[in-house]
Amino acid sequence: MKKFIVLFFALALILRTSAQETEPEKPVKNVFQGTRFINLQSANVAEKNELQMFIQHRFGNINGGFYEFFGLDEASMRLGFEYGIFKNFTVGIGRSTYMKTFDSFLKYRILTQTSSMPLTLTATLAGSVPTIRDYFPAEYDNFGDKASGNVQLHIAKSWKSIGFQVSPGYIGTGYIPAENSSYSFFTLGGGGSVKLSKKISFNVEYLYRFEDEIDYVNPLSASIDLDTGGHLFQIVISNGQQMYDQAIITNPTGDWAEGSLYLGFNLVRGFNFKQY
Repeated sequence: MKKFIVLFFALALILRTSAQETEPEKPVKNVFQGTRFINLQSANVAEKNELQMFIQHRFGNINGGFYEFFGLDEASMRLGFEYGIFKNFTVGIGRSTYMKTFDSFLKYRILTQTSSMPLTLTATLAGSVPTIRDYFPAEYDNFGDKASGNVQLHIAKSWKSIGFQVSPGYIGTGYIPAENSSYSFFTLGGGGSVKLSKKISFNVEYLYRFEDEIDYVNPLSASIDLDTGGHLFQIVISNGQQMYDQAIITNPTGDWAEGSLYLGFNLVRGFNFKQY
């Protein structure tokens, strides 16, 4: 984890210093609306003094049919909070029902797209640890073995009503009981967003793992985003049921090719503390 932290701050400092040599210009607003693309982080950050509350649900597999009400009889849930401590800098925490996992992250926007700067560039450092009892083998049941760490660089570009993002990254998974192992490997995420109207957009998100030992397919998700003014509501369909980085990347238990998918939603509510 120390390596991830050093890499994160070194990269942010170098790129931010070079960016400050130019005069500030009016930023270009990203087409994708939230700080999450769908499941994974986007290049957006919370505004300074803004608190965002995330209520995320993923229901069961739709292939259970009407008897399981297409997955609505069960659900995995994550409650999260993100706060803009400074301009361009966000911290976040969350807790998922899956393996009673706590996650946290630091997120820094290094560059912002303007008329002269063609890209938005944001770095994320994330980690998680499951706290479920009597599940891990005794030799892997300490914090260091269970904790995961993930660093990503989000490179985003918007053209009017179309946006695109590429996110290279590296993850150390911690011990995964289903795999009886832990892994470290590079990843490459990508996503696209199309604005269908002023308040509605459509997103697609995919991540490729540069490894060949994990049995599951790569995560692929789609969403419709509805901006209601006070809330951002995302209707999600995905081959993964979980909502923190380690499980999103390593545990997409569904498969689009087999119709094994999970419906769900993200509900995001922002509170601006400048007003209080």
